[in-house]
Amino acid sequence: MPVWATGVFLGAASFWYVESPDVNEVWPLKPSDPSDLTWMKLGEGKKTLWRVADPTRPESLFSTIIREKPCSTLPDWMETSNTSRISPRVKQALDISPASTVENNVYHLPAIMLSRIQDLRLTQENALKFLYITAFVTPEFLALLESKDKRSVFILGWWFKMMRDGELWWMARRAKVEGEAIRVWLQREEPALAELLDSLGRRKFVEGDGMAPQSPGPSHNAVWGSAGLSAIEAQ
Repeated sequence: MPVWATGVFLGAASFWYVESPDVNEVWPLKPSDPSDLTWMKLGEGKKTLWRVADPTRPESLFSTIIREKPCSTLPDWMETSNTSRISPRVKQALDISPASTVENNVYHLPAIMLSRIQDLRLTQENALKFLYITAFVTPEFLALLESKDKRSVFILGWWFKMMRDGELWWMARRAKVEGEAIRVWLQREEPALAELLDSLGRRKFVEGDGMAPQSPGPSHNAVWGSAGLSAIEAQ
């Protein structure tokens, strides 16, 4: 258990640490560097620790607080390739069609994962659901991110946008700063994706319904935020 706990602390620290509060000095706006996306690359090591320690086993100290296994095999809902929760505009932008699968479209799996949490606010109770994308990121997707492939960067920005107002400060910190950098970068490199990112927001649902959306609140299609640091820190 000390090995697993140490891995958790290191993972959290790498996620929390952002090189600069200035959006112009963080990825993807800053010049490329071998250390870019290190916090995400650590995910493979954490998956190995998970398999060794298995903190969900009955005798583990963590078994009462960890009930999901985000680092083991793909959950059934990921393997079904159900894209019904992904908006038509996102599907079009990512070339997701009825013929798409995890194997033939590198954006397919992360889009499915994000579509499952797009209407949630990050909390202590549901944090593992938000971490699925780091647990199951593929080498192909990570390579595209490192090369600043526009659609991969958009997906990462979408994920950050979901977390930026969450209650876990160590996750929201990177989401605010690096997420804003992604928005600014997309405005320069692919305005259509930047506009799509700004349009994405949590929908409100009828209690107990889970699928039928209510009319969205006034912030549903609001612009994510201004490019200045003061705007980031003020939220």
